[in-house]
Amino acid sequence: MLDIFVKGGPTMYALLACSIVSVAVILERIWFLWRQRQPADELFEEVREALSEGKVLEAMQLARQSDTPVASLLAVAIEHHDEGPEAVRRSLEQEGKEQAAELERGLPILDAIVTVAPLLGLLGTVLGIIRAFNVLGALQGVDDPGALSVGIAEALITTAAGLTIAIPTLIAHRYLSSVVDSIVTQMENKAEEILDLLSETETLGAVSPAEAAAAVESKVGV
Repeated sequence: MLDIFVKGGPTMYALLACSIVSVAVILERIWFLWRQRQPADELFEEVREALSEGKVLEAMQLARQSDTPVASLLAVAIEHHDEGPEAVRRSLEQEGKEQAAELERGLPILDAIVTVAPLLGLLGTVLGIIRAFNVLGALQGVDDPGALSVGIAEALITTAAGLTIAIPTLIAHRYLSSVVDSIVTQMENKAEEILDLLSETETLGAVSPAEAAAAVESKVGV
């Protein structure tokens, strides 16, 4: 493997960097998104039950304890409950955009690697062909096939390396994008349910957002 890497020429170092970044981003995104896909129905029902019993602070605490997009939407909605439905909707939209941006973090890097890796492979191919022609020009023929093969090897290896990096990265990017789309769709559906839940609850006006936030911070030790 090391011998192949060396034969690939200087472009292989850039391709190696691309492969390391790609693997790191893919593993980090898989771990992050796996945590975000935790079922939200159980949390939603617990918050609904707390609100129906007038336990606004408990509902806030439940939402803050879960590190998922839906939980964040719940917490934001409860914090802004006394500002009116339109204010709550705007708050949900803003929080939804922030959560979506966090879910998509790293995907542009994978998209860039999908484009750059084959181009680097092509660059290596061109450099390898140039080297091969330089050998031919210097030797005025093919008296030394070994010297000629160095340039050809560099041309073929870098192309193969670039495609080897780009193809798995493209597959991972498409998969992770589908997971993000699924979570965003869930967030949109739950946002409507949250608005309906708040409209059905008559006990939210008893506590101000500042009091709720202060109570939650004291309970969770923030």
